[in-house]
Amino acid sequence: MYKKFISASIALLMGVSASAWKIEGHISGVADSDSVIVRIIRLRHNIGRSFAADTIRSGRFVFTGTLPAGEQAKMMVTSSSGRYTTSLWMTDTTQLRIEGSADGAWKAVSNEPEQAIEGKIRAVDLSDLDALLESRESYFKYRDSVWRVSVDRLWPVYSKYPTSRAMLNSLHFYVRVGAVPREKMQWIYDRLTSEMRSTLEGEALAVALDPPHVPQVGEPFADFTAADTAGTVHKLSDYAGRGEKYVLLDLWSSGCGGCYAAFPEMKRLYAEYGDRLEIIGIGLDVNRNIWKETIRWQQLPWKQLSDGKGDYAGAGVLYNRTGVMPTYVLIDPQGRIVEWWYPGEGGFQDKLVDPYLEKR
Repeated sequence: MYKKFISASIALLMGVSASAWKIEGHISGVADSDSVIVRIIRLRHNIGRSFAADTIRSGRFVFTGTLPAGEQAKMMVTSSSGRYTTSLWMTDTTQLRIEGSADGAWKAVSNEPEQAIEGKIRAVDLSDLDALLESRESYFKYRDSVWRVSVDRLWPVYSKYPTSRAMLNSLHFYVRVGAVPREKMQWIYDRLTSEMRSTLEGEALAVALDPPHVPQVGEPFADFTAADTAGTVHKLSDYAGRGEKYVLLDLWSSGCGGCYAAFPEMKRLYAEYGDRLEIIGIGLDVNRNIWKETIRWQQLPWKQLSDGKGDYAGAGVLYNRTGVMPTYVLIDPQGRIVEWWYPGEGGFQDKLVDPYLEKR
């Protein structure tokens, strides 16, 4: 059975004592001649990376690996045929079986309690609600109502397992889109362990319960602290509002194609207007290694900062208010926000250069 491990799997092999986990797939209706490739992906909050691949032979595939003792990881399996699993909750001792067919759903069963809870969440029937969101028009018309009703249907499972990672992971989407009533959020938060509260999903729940003031155009910038690629901590106020330069905040992530497309123009601006413009990249990847790899790959010369919280908390909540990337925020030398825009709402020339940089 062919299996290829790529370099990202090294991360799973790091740590002190570690035991082996195993995933076995049993998929009917797949011929060897179909050459269906399956990949396993490690999910880290807002980003995922494949670290191993296998080919289905005689209806089977296998993945094995290690995790540091006590660590819980979230993964998923995808296939070249378009079939995939829901979240897989893995520890160093997980024994997981995936069953399904070539043209049907793939179901995961394991010895992990979190996987059983994941299954209960997925078993809640939301198909009639999903059908209401199939077209673009109906999506924008019904989404808020659909999400609120979804929370009502899922609540019996959520409230039965208030300290579950699978529960908090599922709930987070509805918290983010504002579909969870405050009393329900508070009920869950009050029952989270300190460890659960310290997760990014737990922090996002705390933010939803006590949201910070998000500055608007015309208001002073909101300060935050974040680290550069060397780990040195900076404040936004170290650069903004010092009476010297405009500061352009660029909120981006490694999975954002539009962010990459803008980098060449930003490099030109940085070189041409560096005497009056400071650019600060705010990385929204929660994985610092991936964030740093992308900076090196793209050869970004301006200051790059990340608090490691993505858009769950911290700087991402203050400045990535819609979740659209890239997001650009322009702060004048006196510390006032003068522009806030996204691709499609204007370019650097009409939003930055003509009204501000060339005007000086």
